[in-house]
Amino acid sequence: MIVTKRKQTQMDANKYILIGIPNCGKSTLGRRAADALGWPFYDTDLMACEKLGIRNALDQFRAAFNGSIMTAQRAAVIELAGLNSAAVIATGAEVALMPGCATQLRRMGAIIHIRREQEHILSNMANDGEPRLVLRNNTDGTEVVMREEAVKLYARELSQYEVLADWTLDNNESEDAGLEKLIALINDLEIKSTQP
Repeated sequence: MIVTKRKQTQMDANKYILIGIPNCGKSTLGRRAADALGWPFYDTDLMACEKLGIRNALDQFRAAFNGSIMTAQRAAVIELAGLNSAAVIATGAEVALMPGCATQLRRMGAIIHIRREQEHILSNMANDGEPRLVLRNNTDGTEVVMREEAVKLYARELSQYEVLADWTLDNNESEDAGLEKLIALINDLEIKSTQP
C-alpha cells in the first residue's frame, strides 16, 4: 500500500529519501532502485561509517554510544542537501528522528517511509548469518542481541516516521515485490513532477 501523507512544497525535485526502522529495506531497495533508474545512490549510514573509519559492528556500537555516529549522520545529510541531481538516498534509522535532520530532509525531496513489520525483520535477522553483537547481563546471564534491540527500539518510534513521510511503502513481501513498488512510485512521482 502507498499512502500520500502531505502536499509537496519547497523541495528539490528528483531526490527520493528513504526512512524507516533498521533492516526495513531502505538500503537494499534504494540501491536496486537507483541502479534501475540509472541514478546515484547514497546511504547516510555508509557515509557516516566511512567518515568515522568504522569497519565492524563493535565500532559502530561504540560510535552510537558516544554520539559520533549521529554527528556524522547529520554531516552526511547536510552534504547530500547540496546535490543538484536526481538521487535515491537511504538514511540511518536515527536520522529521521533528529529534528534538525528531519527539517532538512523535508527540504531535500520526497520522503518515503519503507514500512516493514517488526516480525518480518526479526525473522530475517535470525536467519541472515550476520555476526551478532551480544551483551550479557552479569546478574542473570540473559543475552541481548544489539541489532534486534535496535529494531525493537526504533519500532516504538514508528509514528514519527509516519508523520515525516510523504508516502509510506509497505515492504512485507519479497525484496523484488518491494523494489517493484518503489520503482513504480518513483516513476509516478517523476511523471507528476513534469505536469503543470
